[in-house]
Amino acid sequence: MRISGVLAGLLVGVVVTWTATARAETAQQAHAAGGALLAQGDLRGSLDAYARAARADRSNQEYVQQYMLVRRAILLEDGLKKETDATRWERTAQALRSFYVSQGAHRPALAVDEQIHARRNTTWSAAQLAETQLALDMAAEAAHVLSSLSPSHTNAATRSLLAVALARQGKADAARGIADAVSLPDGADPGTLYTAARMHAAVGNTSRALGLLTRCFEAVPPSLLGAIKGHAQRSPEFAALASSGEFAEVLRTESKVPESKCSGGSSCAGCPMRGQCPKSRGQ
Repeated sequence: MRISGVLAGLLVGVVVTWTATARAETAQQAHAAGGALLAQGDLRGSLDAYARAARADRSNQEYVQQYMLVRRAILLEDGLKKETDATRWERTAQALRSFYVSQGAHRPALAVDEQIHARRNTTWSAAQLAETQLALDMAAEAAHVLSSLSPSHTNAATRSLLAVALARQGKADAARGIADAVSLPDGADPGTLYTAARMHAAVGNTSRALGLLTRCFEAVPPSLLGAIKGHAQRSPEFAALASSGEFAEVLRTESKVPESKCSGGSSCAGCPMRGQCPKSRGQ
């Protein structure tokens, strides 16, 4: 009985110590678990983990915000399974895909991209799928998707992306051949400029890559500039340039796009606050 009493006392001490430690770590651990589950595409498991994090640390608004984002994503996922209208399905799928990409959850984003491309099979859906595949180091798969496009469904962006996929596989000559042949259209959009910059960086055309990257940054709205600069800093294509002064100078490029401070748009047209703020009322 004496030994049992000693063991019981030790167990009580261990439980008390563990409980105190758990209380101190629960919020962080739950938040980390939520992120891990989200990366796997387990939205309901992620939601439960973020709820535990928010309850454990009610002062942390990040936990609450993440809970709400995942909750909305679950509604999108549920809606996707039930939606029969093609237009609404695509809109819902894109919203869910955008959520995953914003969270860095490329694996579940891939599943959505595959569904979108299976339904649409367009230049745009192929490029989107290939981008996600490249983010997951699936260069061969990305090259296959892009190579499967008919010539009439390719454009400067898809050809540039194909060159990136080939370069990542070590097929430098093929990638360089594409880079030499790609001609950018007048007034190319920022996305096309960025992809072309990655292509030229991948084949060693440093000056051309930096010039295109500068043009891209200048054409991106200020509210989106930080995100695309961050992507450039993480991109394998720019890794060899990342420590150079030239690349650092390009990263200081500012946007030349005028943007409304109230909503992040270039004008009041399409703004959710249109007609409700002094600017849109001409005041």
